[in-house]
Amino acid sequence: MLDEEQSKQLRIAGFGYKTLILSNIDTITGLLKIELPISDFNDSEHQEYLPRRKLKYGFIQYFQVDFILNDFDDFRTLLKDYNVDLMDKSNGIFSVELAGTYKKYYAGFNFGFANDGVYDHESLDIEFNTRQYGLHFGYNILNTKRLLATPKVAVKWNRYRLLNNDKEKKIPIEQYVIDRDLDLRFNQMTGFVGLNLSYKMYKFNFLPTDYWTMGLYGGYAFKMHDKPLVYSQGNRLTGNDKIGIENYNIGVHFSFNFEGL
Repeated sequence: MLDEEQSKQLRIAGFGYKTLILSNIDTITGLLKIELPISDFNDSEHQEYLPRRKLKYGFIQYFQVDFILNDFDDFRTLLKDYNVDLMDKSNGIFSVELAGTYKKYYAGFNFGFANDGVYDHESLDIEFNTRQYGLHFGYNILNTKRLLATPKVAVKWNRYRLLNNDKEKKIPIEQYVIDRDLDLRFNQMTGFVGLNLSYKMYKFNFLPTDYWTMGLYGGYAFKMHDKPLVYSQGNRLTGNDKIGIENYNIGVHFSFNFEGL
């Protein structure tokens, strides 16, 4: 039955055939036999019905929290308990990652940070912050409508900065020369081998992406050099103390995924 408010037109198309359009037709009853002429393979009309090949590339925006357990106890004699207790307590790093995908392969760059300040020491303001830079590589062994599993390897540069300064904002210059402010920067390269496991969701996506995920990751972390590289404002500092790390590393992440064609 034809809708009187719509155009009385019937368009018939098939792969490998020329498209046929019947105009000004009335309601059809009974059997209608239509024969379509064969189309030339290179005809532009034929190309319209060729299947489109997917290149399977895309982009991912990750937000994640990294739980890294560090141990600065080797520095306790040198830096005192009030510094080392704060340094050992700083374990969570919030990071942002931009990644690209091609077929099943994945590569990304991440930047993470954490900042801890304590002001209950009798004479010092103490601040300890962490910066993390990383290169991540992975391969999707499972990619269904709901689940995504990606074994990954990563190289991370963790930079820790310890700052001490006098609580009194106005002090004699003689006192400052005797009790100098402390500014130490510890650099430690680490490697990581593990697995990302994500659950895909298509609703409640507040960014214009194809889907978003939430998930967990875990794996094995290891130091890539034994002793940290320690710097002050103008010097490379030497010593025998080491940063200990917990080898088992876990975290949570959210991602927003755009898949190209």
